[in-house]
Formats: sequence, structure tokens, C-alpha cells
Amino acid sequence: MSDSDEAPQVRDLATAITSTGRSMTIITAEGYQKELDSSGVTSYNFRQPGFLSQKDTTQLAVLHQKYVANLGAKLATFLRMDITCERKSVRCASMPFRTFCDNVQQPTHLSVFQVSGLDGAGVLELRPMTSVAIANRLLGGQGVVHEVERNPTEIEIALLDDVVMMILREWCSMFERTPALKPTIVGHETGTRFLQIAADDTPCFVFRAEITLGELKEQLQIGVPFSLMDGITHETGLGGKSTPEIKQKPLHWRSPYAAIEVPIVAQWDVREITLGEAAALSVGDLISVPQDLIDQTRLKVSETEEFYGTIGVEEGRLAVHLNERITKE
Repeated sequence: MSDSDEAPQVRDLATAITSTGRSMTIITAEGYQKELDSSGVTSYNFRQPGFLSQKDTTQLAVLHQKYVANLGAKLATFLRMDITCERKSVRCASMPFRTFCDNVQQPTHLSVFQVSGLDGAGVLELRPMTSVAIANRLLGGQGVVHEVERNPTEIEIALLDDVVMMILREWCSMFERTPALKPTIVGHETGTRFLQIAADDTPCFVFRAEITLGELKEQLQIGVPFSLMDGITHETGLGGKSTPEIKQKPLHWRSPYAAIEVPIVAQWDVREITLGEAAALSVGDLISVPQDLIDQTRLKVSETEEFYGTIGVEEGRLAVHLNERITKE
């Protein structure tokens, strides 16, 4: 078989996916090109897989559904107006930072924040209409915006920071940590062009939900680099649940052990002599022993030195009084 007949070819596998109208040419798992309806094809970047498993993403989604329910109630009480956050609108996903930036509608209002004790920075987006409506309410208005969409002014941003901090504190409180996580606003942006909190290919955790203020319904979202999210969930695990402590089984004495014989040997380190002196030793010779050697008895249990002791005589038999256990390095 010639090289031209081999399938799949390397150049075929490297061919970029092309689309023509509603049909799209893809490479199948077997390495062949195939035409499919473009609505049934989802692009996937194999170089940047999600850092969260499907199970972890589901757990975080459930946690954030509770978060938006509590947040809606707190904002409604604080602003004294009808505010709701749709639990069914909650979406949690992981994606590269560049993809997150590309999905942000611009211009917008972004609050850059950090969390005490953790590396990195995250970003919270409140759409301009929502931001201006909240600022209007804080200034004594009805929280209704009739004008064309615009970015909030410097005065409105200063007022809005109180609400943003409430949103961030409520978000951090989901994760039960000691000491508690404390967010801090470090900057504001009107778009993602100059947002430099992470490299383009940095994996990020993104949370989205719909917030409704009267008749106004817009998106609230938080984007956090994996380095910061990992620091938040590291000690407590997802959902604020700490890892259960593994208890060791207690040791129990087994009766058959009682019949096992273990040799015990008492010995001393008398002194060192040269090889010539050792060769000259004979029966009847005397070796001088230090007087304090009696208190330096080493007791070996089954060929292992275990205790220091004092040698003596008790009831007519040699005995060793155990003084301390030998520390093994």
C-alpha cells in the first residue's frame, strides 16, 4: 500500500475546521473528514481543559444558587426596593481568561477586587444600567433609569462601591474559612482591554446570574483566576465542607502474643582497645572498667537497643532498673 493510500493522513488531521453556511467540515475520531450541521458542533480547546470537574462545577452551581437567593434579599433590604436574583439563571464554568474577557459586553462597569491573604485578583461586573440604577436609588431616587445606557460617573462609582462590597462579602462568606475572607476593591474599569489581572491562557472560574431591579433585568458576573479560587477552596473544599479527619484504629492486645519469647541482653560500652591489645588478651587477664559504667547499661530487646538502665542484684539475681528509653534518630 502506498503512502498516498494511508488513512488518516497527518495533513488531514492538521486541517482546520471549516464552515460553509449551515454545514461544517470536521475531523472524526477515526481521522476522516465529515460534513455536519454547524448547530450540533461545539468548539473545544484541548490545550486549555477546564480545571474543574463536572462534579465540582455542579457543587459550585448549587452553592451559588443559595448565594443569589440570600444576595437578592440583602440588596432588597439595603436599597428598600424590589430586587431579585434568579436562581435558575445561575451559571458556573471554567474558561481561559481571554475567553472570559471576550464574552464581556463593552462598555461595562468592572470592579477589580482582591481577597485578604490570597494571591491574585478577581473582577465583578455590574452592567452600566444596573450600576446607574443602584446609584440613583442611593441618591434618593426610584432606582429607575430612563436615559440611554451610559457608564456611571465618579460620584456614582463611589456610592456603588458600598453595594459592590456587600455583594463580594456575601460571596466570600459562602466559603467557611478561619479567619474569614475579606474582599477589597482595588480598581475600576469600563472594559476588559486594560484588565491585566491574569495571562490570556490562565484558567478562570466564572459565575453568572441575572439580577432584576424593578423592570430592569441584567447580568451580574464574577470572574476569578484559578490561583485565587484554589486558595479559597483549599482548606474547606467545595461547598465550605472541611475534609473529614481520618481516625486511626486503636491497637488491641492479642492473647497469642503472650506466648512469644523475646530475647533480652544487657551490655556495656567498656572502652576501646587497639587490635594489638585485643590479640594479646588471654584467659585470666583483667580489664579495667569505669566505676560509673553500672549506670550506663544498654538493654537490647530482640536485637534492638531500647533502654538505658542500672545493673544490680535483686533477690539473688542480676536485674536492670530501666531509667530512660533510647531515642532513635
